[in-house]
Amino acid sequence: QVMEKCVDLGYAKAIGVSNFSSTKIEDMLSYARIPPAVNQVEMHPLCRQTRLREYSKKLNLHISAYCPLGAIGSSWGNPIVLEHPVIKEIATKHGKTPAQVALRWGVEVGASVLPKSYNKARMVENMGIFDWQLTQDDHDMINKLEHTRVFPCYQLCNISSPYKTIEELWDDDY
Repeated sequence: QVMEKCVDLGYAKAIGVSNFSSTKIEDMLSYARIPPAVNQVEMHPLCRQTRLREYSKKLNLHISAYCPLGAIGSSWGNPIVLEHPVIKEIATKHGKTPAQVALRWGVEVGASVLPKSYNKARMVENMGIFDWQLTQDDHDMINKLEHTRVFPCYQLCNISSPYKTIEELWDDDY
């Protein structure tokens, strides 16, 4: 309601949410007067958020992907995305880097991707995703990868939290 008031007063053009599952969005829409325009979630080739993306598309709710490369360099990051053999195979086939494959995948499935880097060379590399495309075979290979969250948020699930388990937190929205 406070964010809706910000929109009403012209302080914001739209409302965004973060880490909302399909179930949590549905609940929010039962009482929200202004639906969110964007939902920022962990999303990469190993955490595809398929159900959430399909649901969001029906609502015209944009998905913005944080951790599109696995958050390498952060205290909680994991190299699993960039070191995955399938991602590396696709990268080699296209003459691209695993990071470019992960970012290109996110863009091709309709998300905005938010890679974080302070390294100029990597920032330039990250921009090299717009002059090529993944093939349907590439997408099929990615869609068969095991589901893995880099940041599962176990610390948010405890006896004093509204979420007692990871399943309650994420509503099995993979």
